[in-house]
Amino acid sequence: MTELRRNIMGYCIVALGGLALLLLIIPANVPEYPGYGVPASVLPNIAAGFILILALVGLLRSLSDLRARKRHADKATSISLASLLRLLSFILPCALLMPAMSRLGFIPAGIAFMLVIQLCCRQRKPLVMTAVAVLPVLAVYAAMRFVLGVPMP
Repeated sequence: MTELRRNIMGYCIVALGGLALLLLIIPANVPEYPGYGVPASVLPNIAAGFILILALVGLLRSLSDLRARKRHADKATSISLASLLRLLSFILPCALLMPAMSRLGFIPAGIAFMLVIQLCCRQRKPLVMTAVAVLPVLAVYAAMRFVLGVPMP
């Protein structure tokens, strides 16, 4: 079974799950609407609707890719060592982010993570690197700490 066929099967299963949520599961498990405010089923219905829509969009894209592949001859793709090293250069900083946050704190670890990822993307402009590394980290910290009241490491 090819990756494309697995994707098609996965999207079908997710779409059927979204339909089951909308038609069977949510209506059976939500309490009666008391007549004021917003019904309790609004948020679950919106989430299940998004799941269903995104699964159908993915299914349509996969089916169009399948038709395009049938028209053209299948070429064997091979994974090179360079592509595996590039993938590893993204996975390793992501794996080290949480341990770094627990030891260094959110701000230094977040800035270091953003800098390393930018270096992996071959960004070399110092002003852009600094702005992209510092501003989002400080914005997330301020939003979590002062707006939502969540303690940050």
